[in-house]
Amino acid sequence: MIERTVPVGVDEDQLARFVEADYGALVAALSLVCGDPGAAEDAVQEALARALVTMRRGTTIDSLAAWVRVVALNLLRNRWRSLGRERRATRRLGDLTRPEAEGDADELMDLQAAVAELSQRQREAVALYYRLGLSVAETSRAMRVSDGTVKTLLSRARATLAQVLEPAEDDDA
Repeated sequence: MIERTVPVGVDEDQLARFVEADYGALVAALSLVCGDPGAAEDAVQEALARALVTMRRGTTIDSLAAWVRVVALNLLRNRWRSLGRERRATRRLGDLTRPEAEGDADELMDLQAAVAELSQRQREAVALYYRLGLSVAETSRAMRVSDGTVKTLLSRARATLAQVLEPAEDDDA
């Protein structure tokens, strides 16, 4: 008896191309979005598993990278919503045992910390556009928003990052 390592109906070449060309960059970009490389990798792996199930059922996925990117982003959004609900419930119960991590104001802020200060949507746009090199149109499709929204998010993110990352000028000089 011969065991199949890939389910019937799955394009093995498409999977191999995705893993070789897109997997690492997608995990890195989503790490930038959520600030947690483990959560990013979990989201990409779960999205890939869902893609396999979808393909096994006979559905054709034209662009595996785009499909996995959208599903992984949705999984991260769901995770953020769940964490928010958990935090609110914890506060209502008066559980103060989980201290929030506060950064030292005197500590030099690097790019990752600055990006983490952006809104969730700005982080998504920055990661997809700059880290993955997607066009504005591709970024808008992945985020399920208009091109204009992506341009606005990127513009505001750049302005915030420029303000945060530029050294303060001494007005007395």
